Amino acid sequence: MQKLVQHQKKAFKEGDISTHNKRKESLSLLKKLLQENEQNICDAIHDDFGKPYFEAYTSEVATVLHEIDHHLKHLDKWAKPDHVGNSIFTFPSKNTVYKKPFGTVLIIGAWNYPVHLTFQPMVGALSAGNNAVLKPSELAVQTSALIKDLVDQYFECSVLSVVEGAVDETQELLAQPFDKIFFTGSTRVGKIVMKAAAEQLIPVTLELGGKSPAIVHSDANIEIAAKRIWWGKTMNAGQICVAPDYALVHHSVKEQFVEMSRNVLSQFFSDDYITGENYTQIINNDHFDRLANLLDQSHVIHGGTTNKDTRFIEPTLIEADWSSPIMEDEIFGPLLPIVTYQTVEEAKEKLIDRDSPLALYLFTESRDVESDIITNVPFGGGCINETISHLTNPNLPFGGVGHSGMGAYHGKYSFDTFTRLQSVLKKSTWPDPDFRYPPIDPDKLKWLKKLLG
Repeated sequence: MQKLVQHQKKAFKEGDISTHNKRKESLSLLKKLLQENEQNICDAIHDDFGKPYFEAYTSEVATVLHEIDHHLKHLDKWAKPDHVGNSIFTFPSKNTVYKKPFGTVLIIGAWNYPVHLTFQPMVGALSAGNNAVLKPSELAVQTSALIKDLVDQYFECSVLSVVEGAVDETQELLAQPFDKIFFTGSTRVGKIVMKAAAEQLIPVTLELGGKSPAIVHSDANIEIAAKRIWWGKTMNAGQICVAPDYALVHHSVKEQFVEMSRNVLSQFFSDDYITGENYTQIINNDHFDRLANLLDQSHVIHGGTTNKDTRFIEPTLIEADWSSPIMEDEIFGPLLPIVTYQTVEEAKEKLIDRDSPLALYLFTESRDVESDIITNVPFGGGCINETISHLTNPNLPFGGVGHSGMGAYHGKYSFDTFTRLQSVLKKSTWPDPDFRYPPIDPDKLKWLKKLLG
């Protein structure tokens, strides 16, 4: 592993990896990899946790292809040096900000979207002119193996390499002198990554998670709210970092929301549909047991069926309050607790007192309520009268705040994340006024103060 990183760092220093042509070549090669292996990729993801082909393609392959095209279209503009103005202290001079790659970066992916969350940040790394080592999640066994096979087949190891493994391999990777680390995963592991990076002063981007609320205000369109919340909650069986973690519903519309949730779930998921090939499994038995334990401790309003043999958990609506066990940690599954509030002020106070979530969703027709929540409640990103869709727009930064992460990516923000800024001031040798040089006398100071106003 040490030799691999040394090889990549040497290749970065001596090769053409950061040239614009090489960046575009690498992005086009990644696009070719995805297009030529679409079926194998979707099959591997299905083998790991039963994700349907439609969902695997749209959320894992198509999103990365779209990101690649966006970077290929805008790369030349993003990478151009910025010429900036003078200050009174630097006139006359030329001042330029250059966009430089970090060098050799480490990207640690997550199991819930094993292709998307490994390749999507990699697009930014390649676009910015870096080379990279990828560490896919060991929990998505088939997909991890396929990622390694495909990267080895399509890319020179000096540009892109894959390291498989679990905790031991990850710890060994974190001990290497990377120039940048990008991590997607839990807050607990994110702290470990950041601590290891701090030992070598390696900059990090952390894409974590948290309990993302879906707020349903009294004036919301309840049918739309229920549809879009359950659409977001059941995508990938709730195993998505920006899934609505719980519904925070105004007390006056709680019963309407409950009834509409029943209707929506009946429309979305017939018995044959949800128990067949159309609904994602829980990733493994440990996660299934964790969710089943939460379910056993909860008051079920609707749903609640489980099958350990198939790792199936039905989308389930749960009666809860702020002290319920299910409200302690991120759920990461298809269980939706419903908590009520009396006033917007109460809802704000509860949200502000908790760790800042990766996402927040607000259903309301009131611009005042919208402004109040957005202004006063910290969260990574979110939607009004929608869920999850904000992360599909490459023009929006995606990232967390506080315990839900640091840094952002997608689109130009990915390019920026893997780019360091290098400032250069160029000054002519004439004129060369002597007022700044020793010896300093009162007249020089008086003149300087007058100049500065």
